[in-house]
Amino acid sequence: MANGGVENQTLIELLDRQGFLRSVGIGQTLIVVASPQATLETLTSDRADICVVSGFNGVLPAIEKGSPIKVVGAAQRAPALEVYSARPDIRSVSDLVGHTVGIGPELALLHVTMLALLNAKGVDAKAVRFVRVGGNAEIYREVKAGKIDAGPSDVSNLLDAERSGVHMLSDGKMWSELAEYPYQLAYASDRAIREKRDGLVRTLAAYGRMFRFMSSANSWTAYLEARSAVLAGAQAPARAAWDFIQSTQPYAGSPETTKERLDYLQALHVSLGLQKSVLPIESIADLSLARDAMRLI
Repeated sequence: MANGGVENQTLIELLDRQGFLRSVGIGQTLIVVASPQATLETLTSDRADICVVSGFNGVLPAIEKGSPIKVVGAAQRAPALEVYSARPDIRSVSDLVGHTVGIGPELALLHVTMLALLNAKGVDAKAVRFVRVGGNAEIYREVKAGKIDAGPSDVSNLLDAERSGVHMLSDGKMWSELAEYPYQLAYASDRAIREKRDGLVRTLAAYGRMFRFMSSANSWTAYLEARSAVLAGAQAPARAAWDFIQSTQPYAGSPETTKERLDYLQALHVSLGLQKSVLPIESIADLSLARDAMRLI
C-alpha cells in the first residue's frame, strides 16, 4: 500500500520495472490511498498488510491509543524538504519571524517538520504566521508567486528555483538540519506480522534492493523512465530528485530504522501534544523484520 504522490509512485514503478519483488519470490497487490489516515484505516481493516513508501503522520499517536500496528522499517530516512522563499530579506530560518509560512493541514507532516526546524533554530513558532496552503506543489507555487513569504517543499523544485529567482534558506535544508527525523516509516498490522511474517520480510527485502539500486550512480536512466511513466515531461524535477538521492543517500540501501530515530520522533510528538509519553520501543515497533530482510538483500 502507498499514498499517492509523484515520488511514491515513481518508487512503485521502479520496483516493478526492475523486478525486485520477483527477485525475492513474491508479488504485491498495490492499494493507493489518499492520506496517512486512510493508510491506517486500510491496515486496521485488514484490506492491506504493510505500507512501505508513504507518510506516517498519526501512526505513533494511533499506536499509543491502541491501534494494532507496528513500525517495521523505513524508506527515506530524512526529510527531502527545503524551505523556499522569493523574498530577498528572508535568507535564514530566523528571518521567518513575522512572516507567512505555508503548510498543509495542522500538525501534519509539513507543519510538524516546520515546527521541528523552528525549534532546532531557536525560533518561537508563535512568532511565525502559518498559512494552510496545501501540499508540496501548492506551497512551492504560492512561494514562487509571492503569495506567501516562505514554505517547505520538495527537493525536486531545486532546479526550477534556481531558474526562477526563488532561493533556499541557508539553514532550511531539512535533510541535514533534521537528520534524525524519519521521513518515511514502513508499518504493518499486528495481524500481518503474526500471520504473514515471511511475506513482509521479503517485501522489505525487495524495497531494500530497490533502495540500494536507486542509491547507485547507474540508476539514472531507470529512475527517469519510472518517473516519466508517472508524470510526463518530468525530466527537470526528476533530475533534481535523483541528484538529491545521490548526494545525500537518504535511502541508505536498507529498509531499516532505529530505536534512536523513533525515540526522537516520539519526543517531538510529546512536545507538540501528539503523544502523551515516549513509549517503549517494543510497544511501537518490530525492527526484527527489517534485520531479517537485510539477510536476503
